[in-house]
Amino acid sequence: MTRINITLLSGSAGHLLMTIKKHTGLGLSEIKTRISNINPLMEVDYVNINERKKMKDFVEDLIKHKANFKLFEQDEDYKEELPLEHFMNSFELSRQIAEDREKMDEILVEEDE
Repeated sequence: MTRINITLLSGSAGHLLMTIKKHTGLGLSEIKTRISNINPLMEVDYVNINERKKMKDFVEDLIKHKANFKLFEQDEDYKEELPLEHFMNSFELSRQIAEDREKMDEILVEEDE
């Protein structure tokens, strides 16, 4: 299963603690520990659109606060940095795929009739 996680790179993230807590639900001491150890603050299932949406909201808040972070895509066999643009564009792609599926369903229903 492919997962996406986000890691904060900034050592001085004191002004971000409440924002991170709001999105992750982690306690302040856990957030500080994860930041200092450069461990992920949030991890989501790549195919779960609801989880990815929560991460997108988190990413947008981090961008707004000019935080230094990285996204990673990982599986059992690999881990690589996920470009921010690719992550953000995946939502538009998911929307387009859903629209295409609806159109195909409509065409198939018409053919069945």
